[in-house]
Amino acid sequence: MEEGDLILGTVEEVTNTVTIVKLPDGKKGTIISSEIAPGRIKYMRQYVVPNKKIVCKVLEISRDHIHLSLRRVTSKEKKEVMQKFKQDQAINVAFNQILGEDSPHTNKILKDFESLANFINEIKKDEKIILKYIPKENESAIRKISEKKKKSSELKQNIKLKCLEDDGLNKIKEILKTKNENAKIIYLSAENFRLKLIVEDFKEGKKEMAQILEEFEKNAKKNHCEFSSTEER
Repeated sequence: MEEGDLILGTVEEVTNTVTIVKLPDGKKGTIISSEIAPGRIKYMRQYVVPNKKIVCKVLEISRDHIHLSLRRVTSKEKKEVMQKFKQDQAINVAFNQILGEDSPHTNKILKDFESLANFINEIKKDEKIILKYIPKENESAIRKISEKKKKSSELKQNIKLKCLEDDGLNKIKEILKTKNENAKIIYLSAENFRLKLIVEDFKEGKKEMAQILEEFEKNAKKNHCEFSSTEER
């Protein structure tokens, strides 16, 4: 868990000032009232209810204390996290149906991998992994799970790029070059562009997007151009 991560937790306790959230690893995080929603909150339980699952953003990790935010999570981020949660749940159900509940094979996988979904992702990279964990009679069924295509997501970032020198157009073309095959630059208007990035994993996609923008900004500074970007929500 890192600062800036999105995490799905369960509301454990609600007071007028602080909400306690149980995290997937068993730890607890807190959301102060100002991080629940913008503006004055009249009824806290409009936003947080005990036992309800909520998507939070990790603001700060201070020793064992985890500060969270609900209001800083966009609707798109919430949708992506909930979608991943449902996909993970579907994989768990499939494993129970194929191997049986509380299977020693499933337990062995969970000792070596973060989750069954993570195990499936690793199989996609290296099919030989399946031989170590899955009985021969169940291999075919597990392979079918790994062959299912994951839904892709689209991240968008609006870019403003201003180059005042005579060869500004050429400089802009150079600045906005990227080696990422899943990224696409769209011209909107003078000085305004949109960066689209197709990703399978939302969290990793966010990191990819940050790397691309960092490279663009670095190139802009080298070429004495003004660069700024904002996330499209």
